[in-house]
Amino acid sequence: MSLQKDKVEWELPHFKEAHQMHGTEDFWSVKFYPYTQPGVDPVFAVAGGKRILVCRPPGKESPKMEVIQLIVDEDADAVHYACAWSKDLETGAPLLCVTGGNGKIKIINALDGKLLRTLAGHGGEVNDLAVSPINPHILASASEDSTVRIWSLDPAHKDRPCAAILEGDGHRETVLSLSFHSSGRYLLSGGIDHMINLWVLPEFPDINTGTDKPTRIYYPHFSTSEIHADIVDCVSWYGDLIFSKAAREHCIVLWSINGFSPTDPPPSPSSAPTTHDPNRDTRSAFSPPSSTSFYTRHLQFSIPDSEIIFMRFSIFEGSKTSNPVLAFCNGVSKVFFWDLARFEEYFDVIDYFPGGTANPRIDRTSDSGALDLRLPSASNPRNHPFLLPFQRRNRGGAVARIAREASPTESSSSHHTGSDNATDKTSDVGKGQIDWAKSRSLWEKKYEMGEPLMEVEAHQMETVKGLGFMGRQIAWSSDGQWCVVVGSAGVIGILQRWEKEKSKQGAAWISLRQMVAE
Repeated sequence: MSLQKDKVEWELPHFKEAHQMHGTEDFWSVKFYPYTQPGVDPVFAVAGGKRILVCRPPGKESPKMEVIQLIVDEDADAVHYACAWSKDLETGAPLLCVTGGNGKIKIINALDGKLLRTLAGHGGEVNDLAVSPINPHILASASEDSTVRIWSLDPAHKDRPCAAILEGDGHRETVLSLSFHSSGRYLLSGGIDHMINLWVLPEFPDINTGTDKPTRIYYPHFSTSEIHADIVDCVSWYGDLIFSKAAREHCIVLWSINGFSPTDPPPSPSSAPTTHDPNRDTRSAFSPPSSTSFYTRHLQFSIPDSEIIFMRFSIFEGSKTSNPVLAFCNGVSKVFFWDLARFEEYFDVIDYFPGGTANPRIDRTSDSGALDLRLPSASNPRNHPFLLPFQRRNRGGAVARIAREASPTESSSSHHTGSDNATDKTSDVGKGQIDWAKSRSLWEKKYEMGEPLMEVEAHQMETVKGLGFMGRQIAWSSDGQWCVVVGSAGVIGILQRWEKEKSKQGAAWISLRQMVAE
């Protein structure tokens, strides 16, 4: 693989454009349509106040973001906090699920904006929606009434759409966030009570779906208030690991449940821990009752200026050709990115750099196979795709010009915290030479995984230019090329990577319209 291809693989998004929708209240939610092939027509929905927008990023047909559908909810008490995509399995029509302050969940045909049905049953605001990854007809909702409901969008169940209620010993206060495991059998929930619960779900539709007696689940199979000491406002599966954050903690935590394995049969309802031990803040059906360790903290990600509740991160889980990336927008228009593959790469190669213990001339293997080492040097400081060394500034030489050039993997508009290729402006000693000790110190702040309570800095930070706003939610296109953030004052910020890659944008949405019309 060429170095240039390596740099494309490690590239992170850069700021593209921003829009402020005048006359619009805060935007709270954004989601990309997930049912087209990666790279084909990356359409996304935005919800906030009474408005729901369906948009398309810049492309061949439009150099700026295009609003292709604007829906205004006429209900007097409508204020939307969450949206999620589904689809009609018979016609293929894209369905948009929206909800918020009035507790109603509305299902809308995204092609024509028509309201198809309304789901009612929650006794308070609904703060989040999640659609099953294995069945687009299964929808979960998180509410102020401290419950989670599972709904069936199958037309056969339209008269009695509530399939299950998750209640009882789960949450004591408002539920704010949901996430389905890729198997569709496990659902995470987080809320104001500092709790994170894992619920084991039956295969839906189950025997009670479509009846007037929905399945009731009173006990989660895992429950903890030890990960966070404040309001949990965002939870997400990452494979079998878990990302979560809480207000006022200024970090995102990566952790796992000990003993959890999706390859094992889901535990039975009777195995859920039902006894409450006041001396334990964690209960788990995945560890022996005598165990004292129910979970493992792996890493924390620093997110400064994020103390406000209901600011949510997003994960692009990666593909065969692109790395997984964590993204978050804070309260002052800053978007942080972490390339999760960089941690392993750093671990594999750091000992081969000057000051390490390995000899690159002798040992070129790792657990993952042969290493293709490209070590930086004073004459070629950008030889590695992202580990850029600290160099002392040489104002008059070629090395200084290289150091001042913007990296191909990071845009010229980027603002970096603890930049990998920072230069010293104060000392004249050793100008143009690499300070390997300082380089290692800077890299450790971003890539070191040895201490789970140490907060790693962002690998890249971008500013949504020209508009001061608070980020509320961020979303990825299915191929990872586009990243969209929405927030206060009706702001939509668009970030992009691989800008020169060919786009097939537009084809799928048009063909979908034609197919539905036929």
